[in-house]
Amino acid sequence: MDCLNITVNESDQFINRLKQQDEDILQFFDYDPIEEESYARRMQQPNNGREHEMAKVVRAYMADLNLSEAQQRALDALENGAKVVVGGQQAGLFTGPLYTFHKIISIIVKANELESTYDTPVVPLFWIAGEDHDFDEVNHTYVMQQRTGTLQKVKYHTMTPPESNVSRYAPDKEALKQALTDYFAALPETSHSKALYQQIAHFIEQSDNWTSLFKQIVHECFSQSGLLLIDAQYEALRELEVPLFKQIIQHHEQIDNAFRSQQQRTGAAGLTSMIQTDTNVHLFMHEDGQRQLLKYEDGVYRLSKSDVTFSQAELLEKIEATPALFSNNVVTRPLTEEWLLNTVAFIGGPSEIKYWAELQTVFHEMDIEMPIVLPRLRFTYVTPKIEKLLASYHLDLADIIANGTEAARQRFVRAQASDEVLAEMQQMLDQQHAFYERLQAQLNDTEDQRKLLKKNHQIQTHQYEYLQARYLKNIERENEISMRHFHLLSQTLHPMGGLQERIWNPLQLLNEFGIEMYTSSTFPPLRYTFNQYVIKT
Repeated sequence: MDCLNITVNESDQFINRLKQQDEDILQFFDYDPIEEESYARRMQQPNNGREHEMAKVVRAYMADLNLSEAQQRALDALENGAKVVVGGQQAGLFTGPLYTFHKIISIIVKANELESTYDTPVVPLFWIAGEDHDFDEVNHTYVMQQRTGTLQKVKYHTMTPPESNVSRYAPDKEALKQALTDYFAALPETSHSKALYQQIAHFIEQSDNWTSLFKQIVHECFSQSGLLLIDAQYEALRELEVPLFKQIIQHHEQIDNAFRSQQQRTGAAGLTSMIQTDTNVHLFMHEDGQRQLLKYEDGVYRLSKSDVTFSQAELLEKIEATPALFSNNVVTRPLTEEWLLNTVAFIGGPSEIKYWAELQTVFHEMDIEMPIVLPRLRFTYVTPKIEKLLASYHLDLADIIANGTEAARQRFVRAQASDEVLAEMQQMLDQQHAFYERLQAQLNDTEDQRKLLKKNHQIQTHQYEYLQARYLKNIERENEISMRHFHLLSQTLHPMGGLQERIWNPLQLLNEFGIEMYTSSTFPPLRYTFNQYVIKT
């Protein structure tokens, strides 16, 4: 494998503005992610004193895994106060979209760079968002159907989806295996297919909840890099968070005011609000088998899906007695991560980076400093076949990644068509427009005549346009192989109108290159960059 660093023209310029050190963006963060001084300052920050307890929790969570020497060293370093690079994601089906792996790679790359620069251990840690409850976001994935060159949706089917968070959900193992079978049925048979299928099937058998399968696959792929894992819903972690959760309840009004005022600031700067929530407590509570938002109204705390109410004293007592009932929302999750960890940098997706900008005053309200906030690395994988097709049609890779192939496909079809025929058709259409305008000027100006003339003009115009469209469609049929090529390029580099990493699943690549694909012996060495990587396979 080889890698190429490219710049892709993106419609959303937020990341580019951050890269260019735009003060209108940087004002919403505590650190400039470009400046080396930012990292020097974060590396020198005093520890929060929770590193021993946190290492104990992470060690317990990973106790069922066969830890590598690199992971053992990372756990020891965490316990001894090493700084952390952290990021997280929901646990998608078979790990979900590729960008989850890319976020993990980003965490590892940045941790390694900082460790090398400052000659001290820096720990890569991935936060599994097991507290999330929106199952429709994680119960499906996509596979590239090799025979047809089209994307196929693969879904875990169940009649009883979880109403609480996914870490509490024990999936139907047979339904998971069926989804796995459906996925592999679309893949080409390779030397890795059988072993990979059997390994994932084994992980399904070993998993007692939804996030456990995610945990095992990620561990298998990244254990040699020293990656540590923690599930946000892990009960021992919740026990460690008790003091913070109490603070959030006691200061929820100040936290909410800080959040709303920060959103007003970002809005005034022209940024679209990313966080939409009507809660003023910013915590969930597990009650009646459901994960429910807490809201403070009329002097009591109410749950969003039931009539249950609590006083503040009752909530504080519940947090102390059963902290696993409580979980963060989007406003307090970053706060909790930073409170627990000695973080040097947080790595997130483009949308995450934007919503962190809305939380600066929330951090300050709780007397916590924001870490350095960095966008994850972005990747597109290009096979020799795709490279050859791009070259044969004289297409620019960065343009196709950003915009897809439709414009190029239309240019190709037009180039195969007869200029003379197209010109004649256009002349006929122009004559129709001219005829309409002359007749409109000559007819009596009555409402019925105007409507009749306009309707007739629309019919005639439609016929000419239809004639041209059918002519071009015939050109497409005559060039069916090329049309398939453009379709394959689109489904590979710009699937579903977006980036490859937002749609494709890692299994697509692991089937080609084996589950060791992301180890240093196979994957090319990388440096952190704001640009995009193209991985030539």
